[in-house]
Amino acid sequence: MNATLLPAVADPAFDRLKAVLDRLGEAPPQVLLLEGGNEEQRLDLARYWAARCNCLQAAGREKGSPCLACPVCLQIASGEYLDLAAYDGRISNREDEENPGLVRSFNMERVRELKSCLRDAPHGQGRRVVLLMGLSLNREEAANALLKVLEEPSPGTVFVLLAAQREQLLPTLVSRSFCLTLPWPDSRTRDATLAPWEEALAAFLRDGQAFLDKTAARGAVDAALAGRLLLACQKALSRVLAGEAEGPLDAALAALDARGRAVCCRWLAEAQDMLRYGVTPARVLEALAARLFVLRQEAAQAH
Repeated sequence: MNATLLPAVADPAFDRLKAVLDRLGEAPPQVLLLEGGNEEQRLDLARYWAARCNCLQAAGREKGSPCLACPVCLQIASGEYLDLAAYDGRISNREDEENPGLVRSFNMERVRELKSCLRDAPHGQGRRVVLLMGLSLNREEAANALLKVLEEPSPGTVFVLLAAQREQLLPTLVSRSFCLTLPWPDSRTRDATLAPWEEALAAFLRDGQAFLDKTAARGAVDAALAGRLLLACQKALSRVLAGEAEGPLDAALAALDARGRAVCCRWLAEAQDMLRYGVTPARVLEALAARLFVLRQEAAQAH
């Protein structure tokens, strides 16, 4: 097996998940949901699943694992296999038209094209694999249209939903899925250079002061810094959920109730999407901070 073909999931921490996929390959679920990990890990594990569903050598191997060395596996790893289709809800329709690539935008037109494609048998001897990522509640019309596609069994096709957390998806999509959770990013690692920003955000969540002045400073926030701070918030929330809260930002988020923490997960994902769409980083952080401040105040009043 070529251990470097899908490097994001080459770590032994993913061996158990690969073994699960190897067994599932004997009778694949129509919809597989991969959550957790980071984006590269989810995508590589989805490609591993596509290889399991199409590698001609998998059936003859002891554990049913794909060889990751044959032409089929190599094409899948590069995203260029004919029976592998990928859609991303974060790609705008204009970007899709001007710079079409291996991953297409997810919209109503694409859903209609997909429905038409499903009427035909796969090109190869395995299964057609459809990867769906970046699906948010903001594209509910397309997601509901996708539900109708999933309600019509297609023996030669399997779908893979990729999301940081299942809460980002319509519950009806999740209910139709076989869910696997990748190892979460280590929530204990801290970015020391972000400490002043974490402290300012924590203070704002408590009393509504200081953070907006910090983000308003000219050139204070770029996309890289905003992304790092969003990741710090995700890690802080993970520590809170694991009962390992430490530091001011953890304490501020720990004040949220169960519903508030679920909402916070969704808002963090939406904020990341906004950065990818090119929204001004400072505005992204300010909007998130304001929403979390109100959410925390509501939790305090409820108690």
